[in-house]
Amino acid sequence: MRLSISRTAPIFMGLTLAAFGVVTPPATAQADTPGPDLLGVSQPAAAPASPMLGIPSAEEGRTTRAAGRALIVNVTSCSESDLQAAIGAVATVGGTVNLRPGCTYTLADATPPNDDNGLPVITSNVTINGVGDTITRAVTAANFRFFEIDGPNGNLTLNALTLSNGHASSSLGNGRGGAIWLNGAGPALTLNSTRLTANIADTFGGAVDNDNGTVSVNWSTLSNNTAGAGGAVFVSPFGGSGTATVNGSRITGNHATSLAGGIAAAVGTAVTLNSTPVTGNDVTGNDVTGNNAQGGGIAQAGTLKLNGSLVTGNTITGNNAQGGGVFNISGAVQLTSSPVTGNTANGTNSRGGGIFNTSSGTVALTSSPVTDNRALGTGADGGGIFNASGTVTRVASLVAGNQPNNCGSPSTVPGCV
Repeated sequence: MRLSISRTAPIFMGLTLAAFGVVTPPATAQADTPGPDLLGVSQPAAAPASPMLGIPSAEEGRTTRAAGRALIVNVTSCSESDLQAAIGAVATVGGTVNLRPGCTYTLADATPPNDDNGLPVITSNVTINGVGDTITRAVTAANFRFFEIDGPNGNLTLNALTLSNGHASSSLGNGRGGAIWLNGAGPALTLNSTRLTANIADTFGGAVDNDNGTVSVNWSTLSNNTAGAGGAVFVSPFGGSGTATVNGSRITGNHATSLAGGIAAAVGTAVTLNSTPVTGNDVTGNDVTGNNAQGGGIAQAGTLKLNGSLVTGNTITGNNAQGGGVFNISGAVQLTSSPVTGNTANGTNSRGGGIFNTSSGTVALTSSPVTDNRALGTGADGGGIFNASGTVTRVASLVAGNQPNNCGSPSTVPGCV
């Protein structure tokens, strides 16, 4: 094994598809069976068999950060065994792993080596520095995500790295977080100049599932990931404060089978996108509850702020499809200098090609035009905005050129023709 290890000073570094409501978090960690809601509304105590019906439950953290000084581990090869050893050396005690520049580390294990994870579970403060490196799951390997980050002390930073082809399978575990799962109270993830691509979660968060943690994404790309809900990211609070802040990044080309092709955010969460376009994401088909697909780009029930972030080219397909660009139920959406354009809701009785708002949700548009969106199919309505209930306000935000109309018929958006 070719590793160089040195010591240094310590490093300190839900919503139902029909209606969203407040979810009471479990008093203690629960088993891996999801509950009946996706975004956190009115969840009954008895969980159904299907993993697609509910917000994920927490699992006990495995350990706390060990005392002592953090490590620096330099990986001088491109082998999986050396990668495993390096991350294993710091996972529970904290430290930094420096990868050999330009390597592709292929994880080819026939069974997941760390529960449902390809790499050791992170329970301390860990930084992994790549220089154009890739960590990927071999197509012949078992299904597993790459990282689980356990709270309260798990804190992972990835720099200049790609994670691809992870698969969190419900047949082997909880199916959450195709590449990364934040689990327990207060874990944290930071992605800098990093790409998460072609990962799959059978339930929540094709790239990242954040359960009661903090996610920061900077100058990174989440692309072509797939999940039941939250093709790129799923955020839930579990009675805490699940948050995600995305700066100067891209959420593009992700897929979901029921809810939120790009980002799903449950009741009690806060998501902020700064200079981050949400483009070309899609949802196709209805989920197993019989409710209909929602939120081609974003579906949310918490607090969502978009600043200088374009929402375009997102698509939702299926009968009663709602919200080609943004689907908001009972939450608060603020769009500032963030155009919603060229999105599509496609199917019989589709609503809200650009934006769908309901259940007393609020949408505030400031310098954010809603243009050239489409609601297609028999009985389609609200090509630009469909306000089923709640409030939509506009300041210097043109709504025009949408099909078959701009704001539904009759419009409940003040001043919208």
